[in-house]
Amino acid sequence: MSGPEIKAESNSKHVNTSPFLVKNLRTTAPGQSALLLLDVIDLLNKHNISYAVIGAFAASFHGMVRASLDADAAISARTPKITDGLCRDLRESGLDVQRRTGGPGDPIAGVINIQDRFHNRVDLLSGIRGVGRETFDRSVETQFMGSSIKIAGLEDFIAMKIFAGGPKDIQDIIGILEVSHEKINGSLLKQLTSRYGKECAIKLGEVLKQYPFLSTE
Repeated sequence: MSGPEIKAESNSKHVNTSPFLVKNLRTTAPGQSALLLLDVIDLLNKHNISYAVIGAFAASFHGMVRASLDADAAISARTPKITDGLCRDLRESGLDVQRRTGGPGDPIAGVINIQDRFHNRVDLLSGIRGVGRETFDRSVETQFMGSSIKIAGLEDFIAMKIFAGGPKDIQDIIGILEVSHEKINGSLLKQLTSRYGKECAIKLGEVLKQYPFLSTE
């Protein structure tokens, strides 16, 4: 998902590579952002912060596999204070953490960029326009490499992709519809997409013209 124009609140400029500060991280090499995501999820759970995995990871889960080195999750944290303890624990684990906040009118209120010494990366997005408490309640729990994780529900994920609106986002939507159209609640999808505005509702209608059997009534 495309992010807003955001300003750094406080950064640590270099990844902490001190071996004695790296606490039980799963990653051992580049190209393991999914493993870093599991470490981040452990800390999200510790701090009782609701989350839903989005981005390429969620696209793969819902049927559209594409290569990506990054992992993303939406989190329920509209103020920086909620994530203070999380960011502290991430840094104490030897991770580079950059917390940024969006300006007035930005579609994303804040982003936490997390990177390990191998340059694996996870982005946590908070205050996404159109994403509410129920988004996290509808998340789908699944198992990945022996850990339980929560992924954005199918309709929520498609609505977010419509809102993001980039060429890859539309490709993801089409790929997911090809594979998973029988699982989609059309009326819920229409309702969720309308929260992002009239333009998104129109865009969804254009995409769904290829799938007339998918009812949105």
